[in-house]
Amino acid sequence: MANIIKSPKKEKDPKATSQKIIDNHEKAALHHEKAAKLHHEAAKFQKDGNSTMACGCNCKAKNESDLAKKIQKKNKKKQSQIA
Repeated sequence: MANIIKSPKKEKDPKATSQKIIDNHEKAALHHEKAAKLHHEAAKFQKDGNSTMACGCNCKAKNESDLAKKIQKKNKKKQSQIA
């Protein structure tokens, strides 16, 4: 039977990891801003009586919010690995 040689684990650079967390926070903020703009547009359409367009904007806003939540979840996981 052959001997299994395991490679040593790579040490993660804390500065690089923290930079990734910062970048993810910025990405999440952009998605939140897009969602807010879409909700605002939906409110305008609803006020004008165009509920179909309002529904479309709300769906797009929900997708943006979901993307932001995914990014925030990644950040939470990375922060727990650092601590």
